[in-house]
Amino acid sequence: MTAPPLEQATTGAGRRRKVLNVALVLVVLVAIIGLYRLTPTQKDVQEPIAVKGIVGKPVKTPRFELTVRGVQVSKKLRIPRSAPDRDTLSDFVVVDALATATREPLYLKNVSIKAADGTTYLGANRSGLREADLTGFQLSTDIPARGFFVVEMPADQLPGAVLQVMEKPFLNDLEPQATIPLGVEKDQLDGLRKDVAIMTAADAS
Repeated sequence: MTAPPLEQATTGAGRRRKVLNVALVLVVLVAIIGLYRLTPTQKDVQEPIAVKGIVGKPVKTPRFELTVRGVQVSKKLRIPRSAPDRDTLSDFVVVDALATATREPLYLKNVSIKAADGTTYLGANRSGLREADLTGFQLSTDIPARGFFVVEMPADQLPGAVLQVMEKPFLNDLEPQATIPLGVEKDQLDGLRKDVAIMTAADAS
């Protein structure tokens, strides 16, 4: 049997090495991509920790519990002991809620609604409102308080939207965040709308 020419054998070995090198490079790239995806980013490390819940059931975070009881929508907002009614070119979304501090007295100062498209709407900043809703009410330990959160946003952004509530307005790295889908469907918006959304002051029961 005649041995293959030396040049042909060398060429075959060279091709095998190239294929092996390409395969090794691909394996390394796949490993790097996998490691990158598994490694927490700076954003992941700094973001609050979502404590998920549903409407009508208590969401239990390490320092407070929160129950969303309902939602109403209006172009006008009536704040207790404050006149006239507030108007908006958008909508007032008024969330009826029950909140309880579980370790020590605290305020829930960080409230927002995140729409399905990722847009985040912060709690409304109207005169007199902070003294009337739950963001301005000090929660006592183990004593439920009933009140409201108010967010100014287009009502048509409510389907798929999520209420987000935290204790502190800033420096919230890895802090617990009550995250509650409001469960509003597009065909429910008309039923949620009121001529005037009437608030009552937050009250401990």
